[in-house]
Amino acid sequence: MKSLFVLLAATGICFGQVTYEGRNVDASWRKEAHARIQTIRKAPLKVKVVDARGEPVRGVKAHVKQQRHAFGFGNILNPRAFQLEGMDGRTYRRIFAEHFNKTTFESGFRWQNWYLPALEGKLDEHKNLLDSMLRFCRSRDIGIRGHYLSWAPLSRDYYKPTDYRKHPDKLWPELSAHIDEMLAFTDGRLVEWDAINHIIGWDGTMADVTGSNEIYANIIRHARSKTKTPLWVNEGQILPGGGLIEAYEKIIRYLMENEAGPDGIGFMAHFKEGSLRSIDELWQTYNRFAKFGVPLQLTEFDIDTRNDQLQADYLRDVMTITFSHPSFNAIVMWGFWEGRHWRPNAALWRKDWSIKPAGKMWKELVFKKWWTSEECTTDASGSCEVSAFLGDYEIVVEHAGHTVTTKATVGKTGKTVTVTTRSIKY
Repeated sequence: MKSLFVLLAATGICFGQVTYEGRNVDASWRKEAHARIQTIRKAPLKVKVVDARGEPVRGVKAHVKQQRHAFGFGNILNPRAFQLEGMDGRTYRRIFAEHFNKTTFESGFRWQNWYLPALEGKLDEHKNLLDSMLRFCRSRDIGIRGHYLSWAPLSRDYYKPTDYRKHPDKLWPELSAHIDEMLAFTDGRLVEWDAINHIIGWDGTMADVTGSNEIYANIIRHARSKTKTPLWVNEGQILPGGGLIEAYEKIIRYLMENEAGPDGIGFMAHFKEGSLRSIDELWQTYNRFAKFGVPLQLTEFDIDTRNDQLQADYLRDVMTITFSHPSFNAIVMWGFWEGRHWRPNAALWRKDWSIKPAGKMWKELVFKKWWTSEECTTDASGSCEVSAFLGDYEIVVEHAGHTVTTKATVGKTGKTVTVTTRSIKY
């Protein structure tokens, strides 16, 4: 009986506890996913060392140190938390900068957080806050995705300056003017925009009041005429639940057929204990949307549970299957600190800043398992090579008392770096 219990625990099958298919350590998807990661997320980094005369130097150690991922491993920045003073504010900003290379400003660019400050005479104050957040991220090479240019549902009146269910004729003039203002403020400072958020929506949408999905095509065509920043669509209930898969496919197909195809497809991924999809189901859904031929992204990933181990395991497995899919370019989580999280149980750090198992798992994957820090020794041709995760590197070569540090970026085709020492080989 004891051996049976151990076996069930190892495979993730626990009586009376929430689990999910694919959690077991020997699940077949794991080996395949790890193999794909080695193939699509790594490339050869070749280091060639020559002396001051250009002659190859043998037996030199090259220290290959990754500095940044090419893949986006991100999280939101909450404007209120960003402004905090004291220990919490300092810790919030430090942990964010140390652990994430991509972000979404949780509410900073939402329409209501733009027009309401204007009504109160505080728009300049709001713009100054956004400017400081933009500078903070850009100085640390953290990519910023704008969230959002438009929100399709109309059921929450405070999200819009007008009740468009009563005044549909005002929708396009006010929305297009807002889009123009947002793009003028951010142009050249963001890596992408959620052009249409919750494009399927619920309980009355822009398409419902205008009588056509053409409103969404107009949004993308109009924005594209104003900016070169990639324009994405974003929706939930695709991965958790899965109830909007067909509707999301249909609207994306409509946009592509009407010269308004999105530059990327986003999946909100707000999981709860009752919506933990199997890993195989996630993979199948990824493949359905990969057929559109544009990048995919987890845009709002979190796992709401009080079971710390379940949260850590599901985070590990969702991140692994996602990172292993060639169409994905980023995983952006929707919060990291319990003190400022819309679903506190989904945080990676507790309110007292102690790290949860899920936070440790994030660090383990992003900065250890999927991180390259190796040494290689040059051969007779002065060369050595490592298989490196795509991203930015620092290469340190020491020879005859001299140290040379070189920077390099490894892309999909790999990279060859020649390092010239100041010494001469005799």
